Amino acid sequence: MLNMVHRFIELKEKGEKLKIEINQKVPAEVIAKMEELEEVERAKNELIEVLKLANLEIIYVKNRNIPPPPPNLAENITKVNEEIGKEIQRAINVNCLYEKIEELRAEIAKGSIEKLKAEIHEQIIAVMDVTTLKEEFENLNVVDLESPEGR
Repeated sequence: MLNMVHRFIELKEKGEKLKIEINQKVPAEVIAKMEELEEVERAKNELIEVLKLANLEIIYVKNRNIPPPPPNLAENITKVNEEIGKEIQRAINVNCLYEKIEELRAEIAKGSIEKLKAEIHEQIIAVMDVTTLKEEFENLNVVDLESPEGR
């Protein structure tokens, strides 16, 4: 019997040493996350107790997992933005709008710009290949976060 108690004490000491050794090898970030999870769990349990005291009960908990964005989304958006910039620059070059833009800058200094701004905008849109750009934008496969499937 004394051997069993002695063996139990040895196993307990070895277990504590092993626990300390494992904790030393675990990165600090993982330990911090584990502590955060424990804190969240304690807060959740406290909330459940408070609700029970108020004669309320949690019936359903919705998981708010948002699907990750498609791979290379940022890269694709950058490419589309570059294409749009190139199209706008091409439209400015084709219509020789540099003079109008300079005129717009002069009007901005005066404070009356709306008519000139509208003219430039219309001429840029007339030259741009808007349908191709729109198709490229739609092909980005952006998840609609407002739809039930995107939530």
